[in-house]
Amino acid sequence: MTVSQKEITLTQEKILSKDLLLVMVISFLASTAITTQMGTLPLYVAHLGGTKGDAGTVVGILGISALCLRLPIGGLLDKFGRKVILVIGLAVLVADFSILNLSHQLGFLFLLRLVQGGAMGGEGTAVGTLASDLIPKNRLSVGLGYFSIAQTLPQAIGPLIGLYLVENYGFNSLFLVGLGLTILAFLASLFVSDHYQKGLTDCNIGPQLTSKEKIITVPVMIPSLILSIICLSNSGVTAFVSQFAIERHVTNIGYYFTVNALVTVLMRIIYPKFLVTIKTSRLVLASLVFIVISFILVAKSVTLFDFLLAGSLYGIGFASILPIMNAVVLTHVSDQQRGRATAIFSASLDVAYGSGAMIWGFVAMHVGFEKMYMISGVFVALSLGIVVKYRKVIF
Repeated sequence: MTVSQKEITLTQEKILSKDLLLVMVISFLASTAITTQMGTLPLYVAHLGGTKGDAGTVVGILGISALCLRLPIGGLLDKFGRKVILVIGLAVLVADFSILNLSHQLGFLFLLRLVQGGAMGGEGTAVGTLASDLIPKNRLSVGLGYFSIAQTLPQAIGPLIGLYLVENYGFNSLFLVGLGLTILAFLASLFVSDHYQKGLTDCNIGPQLTSKEKIITVPVMIPSLILSIICLSNSGVTAFVSQFAIERHVTNIGYYFTVNALVTVLMRIIYPKFLVTIKTSRLVLASLVFIVISFILVAKSVTLFDFLLAGSLYGIGFASILPIMNAVVLTHVSDQQRGRATAIFSASLDVAYGSGAMIWGFVAMHVGFEKMYMISGVFVALSLGIVVKYRKVIF
């Protein structure tokens, strides 16, 4: 599938409606609460006496938990609507952050992250599906690029806020701020308008929910696989770059996340122009090359500038490839399958970030961070072959 210039430039349909902006605010608040723990939870685990392997497990269990609930939640979204699942997910997040402030034991932290992952799976799948419902179909790729800004900005400010809070006020302040943000997101969710119209009657919802052949297709699974490989590789950076920077005697590493995310946001603002001027498959291949180079540069970084340059290159690559892959998935399913399609796409990222943090934690224990990042770059390079093989099917 190739996004035509007509779809991008000639349509006059509005993308950023009031409802979509509200969904973006909710996503921004909830994502910021989660991303304040990026780079800080491994430090918290070390503070509690845990190992690198323990840190990888605590970080990764979030994605594993979200994965286990994504697909069932996707079916519930298509059956009952989007808002109810969103509200429930945020309510559980509020409860989870409340308890995080009361417990300081490694085993209990593991349990709370497990619950947090399930709640995030509900909230994240709901807001993603709501956004796809609200964006005009012929501007889906562009609209998803704009929507993803609400998920990218937290990656810029979340880790920086988290590291600042921990360094100046301790770990309790980290969880208190997360609680405040999730409360605001929960309150905002009460005002969301659910525009989803069930296209199925009660008597045939059941067969639709269990019909794998209508949802498990190449245009759904291949983009999900490609994003899974990328995020699997990046999970090592996300989880351990703070510790790697300490080994390299680099300070202020929180700015890595900030620069990474700000470059991503900038790229998504100008992203429609790239869709018009560059063939989609070539844009994806170029993005993957940027990502591979970014991992190699992280492995060889010895100064803050090196880390920031690596973060910028990753931001350039990821900014383009995520909305393209997401749009491919959603344009090949019906409106009544979007909840499940979004769940499959999001679940592929959960697998990557969940298992990736655990895998890379143990890899780092045996070969060190530098070789670990070089290996992660090899994984992304392999995805280039997948894109070439299936480019005629998905683009």
